[in-house]
Amino acid sequence: MLKTRIITALIGIPVLLFILYQGGLAWTALFVLLGIVALYEYLDMMQKSGRQPQFLSAYGLLLLLLFREQTALYFHPLLMAIIILMVLECVLWYPKFNLEDIALNFLGAFYIGFLFSFALQIQTIDQPFFTMLLVLLVTWGADIGGYLFGRLWGKTKMTPQLSPNKTWAGAAGGIILASAAAAVFSYIFPLPGLNITQILIMAVLGSIAAQLGDLFASAIKRFFGTKDSGYIIPGHGGVLDRFDSFMLVLPVIYYFIFFMR
Repeated sequence: MLKTRIITALIGIPVLLFILYQGGLAWTALFVLLGIVALYEYLDMMQKSGRQPQFLSAYGLLLLLLFREQTALYFHPLLMAIIILMVLECVLWYPKFNLEDIALNFLGAFYIGFLFSFALQIQTIDQPFFTMLLVLLVTWGADIGGYLFGRLWGKTKMTPQLSPNKTWAGAAGGIILASAAAAVFSYIFPLPGLNITQILIMAVLGSIAAQLGDLFASAIKRFFGTKDSGYIIPGHGGVLDRFDSFMLVLPVIYYFIFFMR
């Protein structure tokens, strides 16, 4: 498993960075595809747990949120149309669709679509490629730091019922490594208008968001009674398994840069 994870990372990371460096349509297509696959995994987990996803309205909401800036003029009418569709599906096909199905359907589409939309929004600010690299570094730093510190010094469990392997030492390690990675990166590739103190604050907030995103994804999988969201990424599971932390880091760094500059 570890060998597969390493091979996948060695192939996947350069491809990811190449697409991000190209920007434009390639960048947009990447995150739209990730959002579509992530929602499919969510709806598939929902269905396998005995519930009834509403695929049409879910994907409609996902795409509307992903392109919320491009559809700003018509956003509210389109959102209202999707809500009416959800209500119709429940009313016309009750009890096949019930209130729990609608709530879970809306949650998955909204959470994935809204968070991934910030990956598209980052293209609109200065130096989008380096900003996205910072998002990735903070995410990876939180993940690796959490694993290493947890293995070495982790004793006190943070959320034993939700994720037994998460410890407070690991959480601290994630913050430390994410902050160190962001500081080194900003020294080599400085982002205009942000000093080292602001970078460190942003990294701390981003690391906390990364760990919360990971734990929330664990809560979703536990609720649906599954270990992994999917199997599309060899050794890493599904898109939700691999990008759960990243998704919540995106808006933190986007808004931090947007309001601090």
